[in-house]
Amino acid sequence: KDTGSQGIFALASAAMAASLASHGPAALVVAMLALGITMINPELAIRSVSRFSDEDTLQMAASNMSVPHEKLSPPPAGIVASVSEGASFLLVVSPANRTNPLDAAALATLLEKNVNWLRDALFHHGAIIFRGFHVPSANAFEQVALAISRDLATTYLGTSPRSSINGTTFVHTAADFAPHRTVPVHLEMSFRDQPPQTQMFYGYRLDHGKGGETPLTDFEGVWRTLSQDPEIREKYSSAGLQYIRNNDDCSALSRIDPLVQKCWQEMFKTSDRQQVLTKCKEELFNCTFLDDWQGRVRITNVQPFVRKHPVSGKTVWFNHINVLTRNSMVEDYERTAVLWGGLWGFWPLALSIYYRALFGLLSMFLNEIDFGSTVAFADGTAIPANHLAAFKRAIWKNTAQQPYQLHDIVVVDNLRVGHGREIYTGDKSLRKILTAWADEYPSKWFSK
Repeated sequence: KDTGSQGIFALASAAMAASLASHGPAALVVAMLALGITMINPELAIRSVSRFSDEDTLQMAASNMSVPHEKLSPPPAGIVASVSEGASFLLVVSPANRTNPLDAAALATLLEKNVNWLRDALFHHGAIIFRGFHVPSANAFEQVALAISRDLATTYLGTSPRSSINGTTFVHTAADFAPHRTVPVHLEMSFRDQPPQTQMFYGYRLDHGKGGETPLTDFEGVWRTLSQDPEIREKYSSAGLQYIRNNDDCSALSRIDPLVQKCWQEMFKTSDRQQVLTKCKEELFNCTFLDDWQGRVRITNVQPFVRKHPVSGKTVWFNHINVLTRNSMVEDYERTAVLWGGLWGFWPLALSIYYRALFGLLSMFLNEIDFGSTVAFADGTAIPANHLAAFKRAIWKNTAQQPYQLHDIVVVDNLRVGHGREIYTGDKSLRKILTAWADEYPSKWFSK
């Protein structure tokens, strides 16, 4: 559990209570009135704090698809497909016979026999949900994933903590965070020269309460939205970004800075510093061990803000700003507060207030490069705050979010469609989303 965050949250609550008491009865009366108004109209209270509004919801059109519709063949026999309502980049595929759905072996065979349809559907839309099939286990998920790509990968240099699943070779947990931690949407490992091209998720256990969705974002649409602003289009169409990530030694892992998400031994799967430096060189990362920071490793590298999609040729927002900057998760909590609404919305709202206060407090003691992560222009200059706000709104406007159904398999084109994680209620053990990925599109997709 995030014990450091919980401890600070408790201290902050005690400090606020003490502050109110020190200002006497008048302050307590004002506080009680504010609380009463809030309980009567929680929506008003939430929206007065949140930066998310109804104008920031998904507004997608069919014209946003990357591959012309007339080039698509119909789905093969045994399945039906429909576009998710309001999100043209999300295709939902279900068994034609819902009373006797295809099992994992049958679904895998169908996908292997219909390679061209799968390829065209994924490039046309960007993401596919396989829903209602009999895929009851991690092994069954792996069987389907291997039918999509025989070249699944295991190397993971991302920011979220993950665990491999016993009995499988390529399946991992998606994110081993506590239920209250949000993960802003992102393209998997977009800070690498060669990030994964295909990503898959699987709803293994869904016994939690509210929340827990995997938001999906069309980052081709994000750049289309942003490029309507001439200043942003000119500044970022050829901009380079510098990523700075700090991973502590496992023996001195920060429990205070939420952006320090895992230690370097976990990241690189070794405690040998020389092996770490060798891997950094392979990835074109600049890595430095900081002994004055109890042996943390600082990883820096430069990547472009946008990239061209290798198949469609269209420009895609392709960076990790939304994960590695400190106010991003705060603003996503505010979005969740509005989406949940009512009294439920006070939990994510409280989290947003807490983390904003925590980052503000830490900024009094830490330089920007000493946080767990940060992003700047390639020359080290800061990205303007109003641009970061525009990025966030463009992302929200191109994000679809719907609840998982048990044993859903979600396949995304990771060079276009990003993913995140919504907070949820209930114990951590009640929700388990698994993942697998491939560094390259399947070669069979392009063979004649």
